[in-house]
Amino acid sequence: MAPTLGHAPTKESNGLGTATTASRTSGVAYDGQNAGVQQQRSVQSLTAAAAVKRGGNWFYWIAGLSVVNTIVAITGGNFHFVLGLGITEITDAIHNPEARLVGYFIDLLALGFFLMCGYYAGKFHKWAFIMGMAFYFFDAGITLMAQDWLSFAFHIYALICIWRGFSHVNAAREIGQVAVLS
Repeated sequence: MAPTLGHAPTKESNGLGTATTASRTSGVAYDGQNAGVQQQRSVQSLTAAAAVKRGGNWFYWIAGLSVVNTIVAITGGNFHFVLGLGITEITDAIHNPEARLVGYFIDLLALGFFLMCGYYAGKFHKWAFIMGMAFYFFDAGITLMAQDWLSFAFHIYALICIWRGFSHVNAAREIGQVAVLS
């Protein structure tokens, strides 16, 4: 019976009435004295995982600042965060009460989408990065058509940062583990 991680292996009989504990787990020999041997992720894998999380967190920033932009628009403010979504800027500019409800629904869909992308990107799902980057790329087109140059520049910068996270997904998923004594 193979031992589980963090537990000492079971004692096995060697046929002479003496129990032995020389079992092998993942290439690490347990001799009864190194009970603290555990498997940990490699440094490269941990570094890649941190890069993926940083890239995925951009989706949370995009959603959060878009919410702030919408609240500012509702309350009559006259500023916006450049990292927010261009599509929410358009829907927030609608003043017709019936169309405004449709605009809020579009805002909720877009914000929910980016929250979902952030969540799944943080779990190393490539599809979340691809879908989020594609939508944000099209949103950058909206800011370009509106000639909001600062927002467009920040969209491009955010896309580059998200791409950096995406490019580390394979390394973060790596199972490369090393044995260490705790």
